[in-house]
Amino acid sequence: MKEKGIIKKTTKTVSDGADQILNQLKNGLSKIGDLGSSTKNKFTDYVKDIFNVLPLLEKAGFRTNRLIVGVSIPPSVEIHFSRFKEIDKEKTDILCEEYKDKKMFKLILKSLLMSNDFQSKLSSENLVFTETCIEISIPPKVSIKYLNKDIANFNKLEADFD
Repeated sequence: MKEKGIIKKTTKTVSDGADQILNQLKNGLSKIGDLGSSTKNKFTDYVKDIFNVLPLLEKAGFRTNRLIVGVSIPPSVEIHFSRFKEIDKEKTDILCEEYKDKKMFKLILKSLLMSNDFQSKLSSENLVFTETCIEISIPPKVSIKYLNKDIANFNKLEADFD
């Protein structure tokens, strides 16, 4: 008899928790839908600013693999980069001076250089570095991505046949 009471209480707790999660999800989705045109325009300008600096980052040796825009509160942009060429500090300084008015360029480049320096100090027998991911959000995040060497070799073979 006591077991049935515990099961009923547990079921009610789980049900109440699920209801609470669904309500939070509905509230969050309604907030996204209620974003004003001013907020949407600011976010659009923000993303366009990021698009505009991607070719400049390529001059610094970082190619964009993919870009993901998160329409959320707060909004986010996730950019995946791979380093395709090394440039010396002098050239990096010249680029920074040339684009000193581009705040987004300096922010992303600084993160990429810091990540590249950090990644160069790591090694693994089974994993190979594949890309750096920068998430521009609150809080911002830099991720260094590794892939199993066997999978990386298989992906390279697939790319060679394409």
